[in-house]
Amino acid sequence: MSYETSDVELYEYAEATTWAATSVVRYIVGPRGKVGFVRDLMVDITTSMVGTTSVAELQVGISSGDTTYGRYRLGTATATGYNTGPYRASAELITGNPPRALADYAGHVVLDGGPLTSSGIAGGSYGTVVPKGRIPASGWTITNVVQGVDSSHSRIYVQGSPGGMTPLKDLTVGMLVSVQGVTGSTSVNANKQAVTAIDSTSFQYFEVAQTFSTAYTAGGVVWLNVVITLQANGAGSGNGGGIPRVKIQWLGSNVW
Repeated sequence: MSYETSDVELYEYAEATTWAATSVVRYIVGPRGKVGFVRDLMVDITTSMVGTTSVAELQVGISSGDTTYGRYRLGTATATGYNTGPYRASAELITGNPPRALADYAGHVVLDGGPLTSSGIAGGSYGTVVPKGRIPASGWTITNVVQGVDSSHSRIYVQGSPGGMTPLKDLTVGMLVSVQGVTGSTSVNANKQAVTAIDSTSFQYFEVAQTFSTAYTAGGVVWLNVVITLQANGAGSGNGGGIPRVKIQWLGSNVW
């Protein structure tokens, strides 16, 4: 018996060294068919973080300012920022394993996908307790595009994985996706577009706010966009910055 080695990837944003005054947003696309877990958040602070109402923070989520997948608030208290130096979420006095978290003040550290929750689909092949904020697998093969709830929305069907698992089981309205390679219904080919509706019964399709006007011909892949927010200090009146890094472990087979 053999097991696939997980992918551990480190994402660094060296160009964003003054982000504590103005928020910066970046995007990640993970390996095809693998779920992700934020294992660490790190910042080499080069200028002390100074804020008025809250500290700067490193956020990983489904949209700008969201912390579904991971969070690291860069201070000793809600409005007291860290001085210069290297900091990492996993080195704080965290509790739980997994998920690891620190709540000496609200949301200081959240790793490993956050709180555990029951997850599963009626009649499906799993019903385990999983982290609420694990990053869904993507790289889904598109099988059809039709009109959605109205003519200004398109409904995108995707292929299930071997074994009958449904690839959209962890999708949430508001997540950002990039669609590439569709012919015929080319209006859905766009980056960073929000999911507006999901098939909540069999999880075979989702919708985006793109006008449907031409029949689907062939092709297409859907990628989930993980959003990295370098969140500025409160009220935008703070200053400081550093080099942030996000460490994500990707697990699972490349099945879609």
